[in-house]
Amino acid sequence: MINSLRGKVLSVDTDSITLDVSGFGLEVFVTKSLLTGSAVVGEDLTCFAYLQISDAGLSLFGFSNERERALFMELLQVKTMGGKLSITLLRHLDTEEILAAIGAGNAAMLGVPGLGPKRAERICFELKDKLAKKFAGLPESGVAGARSVNLDVTVVDALTGLGFSQSESARAITMTKANAAPDTEWTEESLLMAALGLLQKR
Repeated sequence: MINSLRGKVLSVDTDSITLDVSGFGLEVFVTKSLLTGSAVVGEDLTCFAYLQISDAGLSLFGFSNERERALFMELLQVKTMGGKLSITLLRHLDTEEILAAIGAGNAAMLGVPGLGPKRAERICFELKDKLAKKFAGLPESGVAGARSVNLDVTVVDALTGLGFSQSESARAITMTKANAAPDTEWTEESLLMAALGLLQKR
């Protein structure tokens, strides 16, 4: 089993990086924290990893820490959740945001590209009690994640009040945050205006 990878970053794509590991160029599908914070072309990178073997072939997934990988492994246990879709969720949302959303049973906040409402509801249903036990005692970052989810819920409510559906509102918020700088501090007003602007463009 591959538990970790270490190598030089050859390239950074929208959903993956390529690592030079002992002369092999390995494509690794990575989480948000790795993609936006640690992966710099030309620099060495060490990450936690998981190798998935399926009918489609081999896929490598990379994580910043063991907590991300543990959540990824739990997502894989949900029916119809494959590796690519699980890593997509972790690429658009922080670990603590996902845990807070599942803990609150808020499927709308898991609305990322490729993940429909029914599948998001299944994630909440199947993992809520399980994750509450496994990830008990969230660190302080979990508080920030919970606050972020509460902010998102408020903005979703505002957008649905303007006539947009819950799913497209949640998706607009996710895309707005993904396109912004990682250290952006959102308020209800700023997030609402940015998400509304994105929805109006569409």
